[in-house]
Amino acid sequence: MEILVFEVSGEYALFKKPYSPMSPVSYPFPPPTAVLGMLGAIAGYPKDAYADRLGWRTAKVAVRLLAPIQVFRAALNLLNTKDGTDSYFRPKADQNTHIQVPCEFLEAVAYRLYVNGLPDQARARIAERLAAGRTGYTVSLGWACCLADLRWVGVRAGESQGAANWECASVVPLEGDIRVEYQDRRRYHRLKVPAQMDGSRTVHRYREVVLAEDGGSVHGRGGEDRFFRVDDETIAFL
Repeated sequence: MEILVFEVSGEYALFKKPYSPMSPVSYPFPPPTAVLGMLGAIAGYPKDAYADRLGWRTAKVAVRLLAPIQVFRAALNLLNTKDGTDSYFRPKADQNTHIQVPCEFLEAVAYRLYVNGLPDQARARIAERLAAGRTGYTVSLGWACCLADLRWVGVRAGESQGAANWECASVVPLEGDIRVEYQDRRRYHRLKVPAQMDGSRTVHRYREVVLAEDGGSVHGRGGEDRFFRVDDETIAFL
């Protein structure tokens, strides 16, 4: 199994949860659907075509936190540009077209992403661009204002690992007989994230996952054929 491995980092990130449209709150890591958007930006595919070109039905993503989760909350001053400004985006006279929106950002983020199951052409295009240090479009960490830095790691071989006991460096999917062994004095996040989304932005599959807030490995057992060894790390695709 050949796996594309690269890292994304940035000062801030906001991977918005769909049930928080007015006061956005963030997932603690980029869900597979967000990673697919990053891959589309790297490849330079249009936003209405990248899901199909990347094979959203077969693409697999694993995410490892390289830094602890840090949350930063701020109220953003937004401007109503639909009917509250002129053609130069200047506020109309005698109208208060600003609004303060409380937002939850992630601060000082860094992730290692593992991608498998892309079509051959898309995989080669993305690997070439990452190795050359260029992208088709600007890559962001969720919101467009949260710009991302990229670092190419390379193409790595992945081997299936047994299910007896494991120490997983990436976010762990909770399914089947997978059992997490929670350790004392560590904080964990357990949540449901979108895992598969088509070109019309319809989510076809959600995945319940668990991760450690400190960014360290998660320990457990079970999950035959769910864990893979990449270099000296154990990962699980979501």
